[in-house]
Amino acid sequence: MLERIREGSQGMTAKIILGLVILTFALAGVGGYLSSPREAIVAVVNGEEISQARFEQALQSERSRMQQQFGEMYDMLAADPGYMANFRSEVLERLIDDTLQKQFARRLGLRVGDDQVRAAVVNLPEFQVDGVFNNDRFIAILRQAGYQPAEFRELIREDLSGSQLMQGLLGSEFGLAGEINQLLALQQQTRDIRYLTIPAERFRSQLNLSEEQIQSYYQQQIARFMTPEQVAVEYVELSAAALVADIEVTEQQVADYYQANQARFGSAERREVAHIMLETEQDDSAIEQQAQALLAELKAGADFAALAQQHSADTFSAQNGGELGPLVAGQMDAAFEAAAMALAAEGELSGVVRSEFGYHIIKLSKFTPATTKTLAEVATEIRNQLQADQATALFYDLQQRLAQTAFEQPDNLEDAAEAIGVKVQHTTLFSRNTAPALLAQPAVLSRLFNPTFIAERLNSDVIELARDQVLVVRVKEHQVARTLPLDEVRPEVEAAVQQQELARLTAAYAAELLAAKTDLDSLATQVAVTINDHPATPRFGGALGTEIRAKAFAMPRPESGVTSLDSVQLANGDVVLVAVSAVTDAEISSVPDAGQLEAIARQQAEQNYQALLAVLRADAKISRQLRNTTQPDDI
Repeated sequence: MLERIREGSQGMTAKIILGLVILTFALAGVGGYLSSPREAIVAVVNGEEISQARFEQALQSERSRMQQQFGEMYDMLAADPGYMANFRSEVLERLIDDTLQKQFARRLGLRVGDDQVRAAVVNLPEFQVDGVFNNDRFIAILRQAGYQPAEFRELIREDLSGSQLMQGLLGSEFGLAGEINQLLALQQQTRDIRYLTIPAERFRSQLNLSEEQIQSYYQQQIARFMTPEQVAVEYVELSAAALVADIEVTEQQVADYYQANQARFGSAERREVAHIMLETEQDDSAIEQQAQALLAELKAGADFAALAQQHSADTFSAQNGGELGPLVAGQMDAAFEAAAMALAAEGELSGVVRSEFGYHIIKLSKFTPATTKTLAEVATEIRNQLQADQATALFYDLQQRLAQTAFEQPDNLEDAAEAIGVKVQHTTLFSRNTAPALLAQPAVLSRLFNPTFIAERLNSDVIELARDQVLVVRVKEHQVARTLPLDEVRPEVEAAVQQQELARLTAAYAAELLAAKTDLDSLATQVAVTINDHPATPRFGGALGTEIRAKAFAMPRPESGVTSLDSVQLANGDVVLVAVSAVTDAEISSVPDAGQLEAIARQQAEQNYQALLAVLRADAKISRQLRNTTQPDDI
């Protein structure tokens, strides 16, 4: 048979087939090379690409930082699609800023030498073992991150170059005493302010809204009229606190616990002692006689603290009159401790005591006898403790039963509730922001609004809310986010359009008044409203409204004999005509300290840095290709 195969393979037909097969594989291979997927790009900055991998790495780093900062609250934030879209966009914008900064550093010709790069790598704690650079760890971490050593060194070189730029911007800035005094003078400046208010409501009779205005406002603000995603759920809660009420503890159990744990309900005796020590490592009759003489003086009425300060070799306690504080068993020399424990009355003196450090005279400074509370005094405490202990044991048993039943009967919670002796709880529809307090925890919300969990309509696993409180939930109704039709929100739209139109009419009327270039008193007569006077108004604080005060301090200084006049529209649509008649500058005579100079230097450096980024962005060609970014696609 092999011979026949060999002969057949030499024929013309076999050769043609073989040629077609070879051609097919060759074209497929070339096509594979030509069509190999290109690395995804999220942005291009002046021709330099920001890869998806770089973006994901920065995104993960920022997520980790946010989780450390906000803890469980971050899970709730991350569950909001709108928040995460903005979050992703902010990370991308920071990468763009970083790229612009590095490009600018290259244009300036900033360079970093190999020695600086090597020093930076060696000092990175990620590559150190016991505080020392470890090359094996360095290679392993780079391999895990997908970097070659040379590639990583160039990344470090580029980062250091960018740091040189930042150090130049921040380190070259400085603050002058005159700048600080000028700033303080502005901050403490006062102004004489007068104003009158034109209420928007006075133009309500002029309103004549059209259907076109209502339709236009509805379309422009349609995002305001969207209902959030909502769920209605049922759940079973199990907590040790709820089990306590059903647990009975007998008087005998309380008494038995008291007998077994009496040490918990009392306090041991407490002794505070002082001493005078004459130091010697060996028996010394002369020093012992000296100690006996001191003891005789003490018994004759000499002051213990004074003799301790004068004669004790224990200089630390001698400074405090020989006081050693509370006597703790096992911390002192055995002979010393035995003599101290034998003292029974405050002020009592021991004899001369020999220890390995020398000769001591010990005084009992303070003695608190041991005490024990009676059973009646602690019965309630014991009963509560026994109930809590039994409730905790029962809680863990029921938790296992709940988990098993909820898993075995996944399409309802009645069986699980019956298994642990509680009732199934039900809610009406709620969104992430209106969830009941018990369900508002991030771990619960992330489960309830998970699309797969919603679609399955099955029981969750046991969700731990606290160490002794758990929950099993199931979605019973789901309502997707939707735009409310105009008919449902017409009253709200009409009210908003009315407010908008009232604000427009009021602003137009105020503009006509200001165009007349008259004084505030004449305008008050024309409008028939009262002028409010606020002389010597400070820039910060005071009784004047924030919007009015901000406007008054943004207005130019009044010229000699001429009052500055302008208007500001409040959030409610009212327009306030503001007049500034005088400006009083504060007299600053203090000399700024080093901290103030450093603070203003930092502030100016940050402003310069932001200004530089703004210029770089304005001159750059930036293309964004990230989904859900809030920035325009091209600049």
